[in-house]
Amino acid sequence: MDLSALNHWQQLAFCTSLCERSMPNFQLFCEIENKGHDYAQSRKILNKVWEFLRGQLKSLKNMENQLDTLSDLIPDPNDYEHFGAYPAMDAMVNLQSCVQAVLDSSILDAQNIQNMTRERLQEVLEMQAIEEADSELWLRQHDFESQLYDLITSQISHADLIKKLIPLSKDQGVSQIGICLDD
Repeated sequence: MDLSALNHWQQLAFCTSLCERSMPNFQLFCEIENKGHDYAQSRKILNKVWEFLRGQLKSLKNMENQLDTLSDLIPDPNDYEHFGAYPAMDAMVNLQSCVQAVLDSSILDAQNIQNMTRERLQEVLEMQAIEEADSELWLRQHDFESQLYDLITSQISHADLIKKLIPLSKDQGVSQIGICLDD
């Protein structure tokens, strides 16, 4: 899977899908830390990125302000005593990259975001002493990424593609590391 072969819009769609899939990690962190407002803000920002991908975002002006908001939402794992701060941080760094890519079409972070997502999953598996080859989560993540790539490189309209990407990325509320919460 050569993400560098994708155009900017396709890479942004790939990263946004990875971000969507990681949102339960940030949601759980916010619930544990009583930061429900932070999750609501991040959700609104991610929805704006989806709007941009659909071609429905009317102005980019407000997106610049979202970068400041996001920098305040990114947890510093050193400030918390639980592992959940790390995948929460990853989710917000990914979202920040997506917003930056909306504002600057020269930013192409798909490979870095994919690597960060996989590295966090590898870390979780190592903590549980599970081999990647034996992990349902690892296999699901690779299958998800393959489906994403196939959809993104297909010849369907952007609007139809986004209609397929969002439910695929939400994966019934299960994150890449297996976190699942009810909305």
